[in-house]
Amino acid sequence: MIRMIVTDLDNTLLHSDKSISDFTIKALKKCQAKGIKIVFATARSTRAASKMLAQFTPDIFVGYGGALVQAGEGAIHCFDISAELSHQLIQDCLAAPEVLSILAINESAALTNDLNADNELPHYQYADFSNNYGHRYLKISVYATSPAAVEKIASRYPTLDMLRYSGEDLYRFANKDAVKWNAVKAIAAHYSLSTEAFIAFGDDVNDLEMLANCGVGVAVENAIDEAKAAAGHICGANDGDGVAKWLEEHIL
Repeated sequence: MIRMIVTDLDNTLLHSDKSISDFTIKALKKCQAKGIKIVFATARSTRAASKMLAQFTPDIFVGYGGALVQAGEGAIHCFDISAELSHQLIQDCLAAPEVLSILAINESAALTNDLNADNELPHYQYADFSNNYGHRYLKISVYATSPAAVEKIASRYPTLDMLRYSGEDLYRFANKDAVKWNAVKAIAAHYSLSTEAFIAFGDDVNDLEMLANCGVGVAVENAIDEAKAAAGHICGANDGDGVAKWLEEHIL
């Protein structure tokens, strides 16, 4: 019996224009009415997901790529980067000419040295990172011109995980345990459930483990090949409401 539906947002549940359709919202609400909890699992922060959260309220929100797990106003689990490591990593990134900008975020602070952030990242505040703010961050991201330069920085931090997003020059640093699959396991433990009762939907590298290990894994048609290989099922593309249509056919 399915008890949880865990879905990625960007390029999975959301259309390419970052919208969520009325059809999808109705399907998710019908699943909730059947007693199935809905989990949004995303690389976004709660701020960056605020538009979707205003349109539909999931039972559980997994943010920052798995670093934070929230049910309502409370946190079920948190995998962050210590203040000391955060400061060291940011200073190393500042010293690398290949790193164009840095974004560091937790639930109380969102800082970047990107001068164009006002237009593209309105929930971030400008900071040159010359000061040590003493923050424990949930995610530190960088835009960089060289994968090798970012990999060299990452090699100095064995307790952190570095992920490059597909098709982008964006790299994310996080606690090595801050992955979606660990967040899913934390949810299962919190509710005394088996992950065999979970359906996972995704499209990218940070979805692979949950697609492979949940009871049912479903990749959208526009997913990368690795995600399709990890999942047992493939649904329609994100722009065609593939997740909602799969739920209508197989769950509702």
